[in-house]
Amino acid sequence: MEIQGKIMVVTGRQQRKKEKRRNEILDAAERLFYSKGYDKVSMDEIAQEVELSKGALYFYFKSKDSLFFAIISRKWTDFVEAMIEKMSYGKTGFEKIQIMIQWFIEYSQENPGYNDMATTFGPQLFQRIDPENARTMMELSMKYMPLVHYAVREGIEDGSIRNDLDPILLGMYIQMISLNVVAPDPSIKNSFKAQGISYDTYVKMLPKFLCPAISRSPEKKCDNQDRTFQQ
Repeated sequence: MEIQGKIMVVTGRQQRKKEKRRNEILDAAERLFYSKGYDKVSMDEIAQEVELSKGALYFYFKSKDSLFFAIISRKWTDFVEAMIEKMSYGKTGFEKIQIMIQWFIEYSQENPGYNDMATTFGPQLFQRIDPENARTMMELSMKYMPLVHYAVREGIEDGSIRNDLDPILLGMYIQMISLNVVAPDPSIKNSFKAQGISYDTYVKMLPKFLCPAISRSPEKKCDNQDRTFQQ
């Protein structure tokens, strides 16, 4: 038993060391992807940044695409965990949806580099995603999507959200609209700029458009939005 205990201690220490190194690689890859663009960064450059041989880097990540999806996974895990906590402060389904929308906005404003990388290169990389990364992305989606659906159902039951639409479809509309507003294709941002429209203004208008559209009382605005979100 004593020997087994020592083996477990060593194994645990090695696992923590490996995880620490993995996160250091992800941090370095993020910095390079954000500053230079995903397509202009090589695995050699990432290896040099973290002072690893290229072979050692491939021990942690089998390809640059795998690094990209590991960054996406880490970001979405942080996003969803924070959203679960924030939505718990909502007293009604409608308030929980308000909080979710506001968190989308705040997170996108805090992570502009990530948003630009994901929207610029994400579409083409998802087209060639391998089964392992696809499974990871699906698992993340399954953690996130039910949060919205449960909040919509709760709002329909407590009378704060309209009940004339299918709750699953309404939840999908809310998610897709929110995501595409706060993290649009780069060409959309360029079109706003060409028309003299502030992208920040466009994003901040999202709650004013979406909240009355889902409320049981259309006249209900998001006047208490900040108070709800900051509780």
